[in-house]
Amino acid sequence: MQEALNILRLINDVVLEPNITSAIIILIFAFANELVAVVPYALILSGQLIFLDDTLSLALLAKLLVFVAVPVGLGSAIGTIPFYLLAYFGGKPVVNKFHKYLRFSWHDVEKVSARFTGVWYDEIIFWVLRMVPVVPSLPLSLTAGFFRMRFWPYFVLTAVGLTVRMVLTLLLVGFGVGGLSGLLFLIYNS
Repeated sequence: MQEALNILRLINDVVLEPNITSAIIILIFAFANELVAVVPYALILSGQLIFLDDTLSLALLAKLLVFVAVPVGLGSAIGTIPFYLLAYFGGKPVVNKFHKYLRFSWHDVEKVSARFTGVWYDEIIFWVLRMVPVVPSLPLSLTAGFFRMRFWPYFVLTAVGLTVRMVLTLLLVGFGVGGLSGLLFLIYNS
């Protein structure tokens, strides 16, 4: 029980008192979490705003962006690379071999692929899906690999999308905890 409380205090310090050390810890944890999907870390990190003594301010939001959201975005983007590469280089043989576990076949991949023609807005759709907090990351990474998305656009859109996802989660939780009064305070005192 004491270990759990110590972990909660550590997470609380990392989020509410962000600095470069906590950013590195968050980056490493986000990378590892993306690989093995341990916990819903975005909710755990943003949930620490419950313990915030003051209202959510622009200064704290800026710190959370730099020291929490960006490390989460970069760490998670790096953590998605193995799945992207597996789908990119494995493709059809991997899907055919593991289709029972994946719950889709290569035929399904081809049907979805027919709808994406390689136009510029395909990447915008991918980026928007990366930003949505409830959309799981693994299927998007595999899909990008199956569709042979170029690596650098994939990585940049993933990093930016996951950073925006973390910011949205922090904002939703932060304003949810602070309520409408916190939002009005932020708007009128900035």
